Amino acid sequence: MFTSGCAPTVSELAESDPESIIARKSELLKGDNVPIETVQSVVNAHNNLGNRSLKQGDYSAAEAQFKSALGLDIKSKQAKFGLSIITGHRFYKQGSKSNLWDALEQYGRASYYSPENGEPYYWMGRTYEKKDEGDFELIIEAYEKALKGTLSKTLKKDTEQRLGDVKKRKNIYKDFWK
Repeated sequence: MFTSGCAPTVSELAESDPESIIARKSELLKGDNVPIETVQSVVNAHNNLGNRSLKQGDYSAAEAQFKSALGLDIKSKQAKFGLSIITGHRFYKQGSKSNLWDALEQYGRASYYSPENGEPYYWMGRTYEKKDEGDFELIIEAYEKALKGTLSKTLKKDTEQRLGDVKKRKNIYKDFWK
């Protein structure tokens, strides 16, 4: 087992070196009275690896990590968020109208599991644009909600750009039909 003192705790390692936690998962979870903190640290390690894989676009690896997290904690919102984003991306990429509606549903689930995160709303905006670029109100609403949430600098910049472009198109369309 991990010891305390100068060495990092299991929960600290779940953040800084999740691979080491997963490598020792069997040892950490061995026995009948495993502390909940230890189980949660293993769940966090799986989620951290899943998030890393998701950012790298490796959906299969991310999905495996999130499913492992859910195997230990069926209530893990972080894992459910990740799986919803992955499923939404897969539907989005397929691109048919039916799949785009399914993508919107998955991104909606993701926003439920992590309401402060703006990423699901960003993807809702992208999905509405792909489905019907003239559906200005829904696109604008999604991008505005995305900007109210937490976004990476890159995603925030892209969201602002897309929102500006949609508003310009809306005004051009509106002016055209006057």
